[in-house]
Amino acid sequence: MRKKKENVLEVFPLTIDRLIERAQDAGQTLTHTDIAAEIGVPADTFDFYYQRDKAPAELFDLMRKKFKPLIGTLYIERVVLTIDADDLEDEDEE
Repeated sequence: MRKKKENVLEVFPLTIDRLIERAQDAGQTLTHTDIAAEIGVPADTFDFYYQRDKAPAELFDLMRKKFKPLIGTLYIERVVLTIDADDLEDEDEE
């Protein structure tokens, strides 16, 4: 497993979409229901994770194990930046 980067989060819906695309490219049909069942997550919970991008990090590792031929080491991530309001005020004063 790779080391987790600071301020970087994996994107659940895009990871799922890419997994489904890769399955289609390989001649397989894979649905949200199929993925949810394979990783042991109830369908309604899976849908919540997909819609809100709130999946726990462990699910990404589990998907990589269960769907290794399709997903491999795919990481779709977004960087989360936080800006301190005090820093913005300091720049305005200059």
